[in-house]
Amino acid sequence: MGGREPRPLPAGRVRDLSGEADRPILVLGSTGFVGRTAVRHLRELGREVTGTSTSGEGADLACDVREPGSAERAIRESAPGALLLTAGVASVAHSWEDPGAVFRANTAGVFNVLEAVRRHAPGCHVLFASSAAVYGPPGPDQPMPYREAAPVNAVSPYAASKAAAEVLCAQYARETGMPVTVCRIFNQVGPGQNAAQAPAEFSQAIAAAELRGEDGLRLGVGDPAIERDFTDVRDTARAFARLIDTGTTGTFNVCSGHGTSLARIVEVLAANSPLAVEMVTEPDRARRADILSIYGSNERLAEAVGWRPEIGLERSLAELLDDWRTRV
Repeated sequence: MGGREPRPLPAGRVRDLSGEADRPILVLGSTGFVGRTAVRHLRELGREVTGTSTSGEGADLACDVREPGSAERAIRESAPGALLLTAGVASVAHSWEDPGAVFRANTAGVFNVLEAVRRHAPGCHVLFASSAAVYGPPGPDQPMPYREAAPVNAVSPYAASKAAAEVLCAQYARETGMPVTVCRIFNQVGPGQNAAQAPAEFSQAIAAAELRGEDGLRLGVGDPAIERDFTDVRDTARAFARLIDTGTTGTFNVCSGHGTSLARIVEVLAANSPLAVEMVTEPDRARRADILSIYGSNERLAEAVGWRPEIGLERSLAELLDDWRTRV
């Protein structure tokens, strides 16, 4: 990158494409938490959607974005008018353990998809699910909330893989005219979330303790003061649909607009359980490169397509806990 600061894609012209219900949409990574929810929402809107997973299990097509030929086959077969790219590795912790694997999926995988779209689906609108992790810790002159023009400061291999993929998106948009949208997604929550994320981990533990008939539960938390910006995954799916329907390009935060501490997450979950839930601080659980507080502004997305989050955190957590009660 020659020392230049990566810049977000500028907002492009909004084109109303909502009447084109026959415009096929390809969702890469359709069995993941975000991708699965997006597919469900798009189909509820009457859209023609083809979903993929690495092996094809649970999806319409197999597509391993790490393999150029696999990406090409999926795009040729589905002939998409729009493509939602949610495939990849989503774990910050795993990125420290195997950075190479994360870059192969999250960066090389994005290159493979962009190149396949350029060759086999000209005019296809690409929406890339990036991450707020690209912002990193706020500097002394960087107040919250994060806005899209904030400097990129990736402090984990995961964040770096997403930042590099954003650079690729900008290059293809600039050099080929490809319509590209980058969504910087903040923390997700809601039914269907796996236990690798704190709200789901806590929900799983509470549901299991209830099933065992226990009276109380001690929940270990690395730093209860850590604040994150939580958005219900169903609201995120609505944001994707609006951006696809309007053909809106550019870089957008997808977030609630405020931070919520882990202590508050535990408090809300405990209020939805008969258990006496006690939160215990366990410093060994704190993750490498943890940032104390991060939240974003969703003003740019609201101005572009009229999106605002509709599902409050209390409802998201209550339904997440109910979902884990059915799973355990």
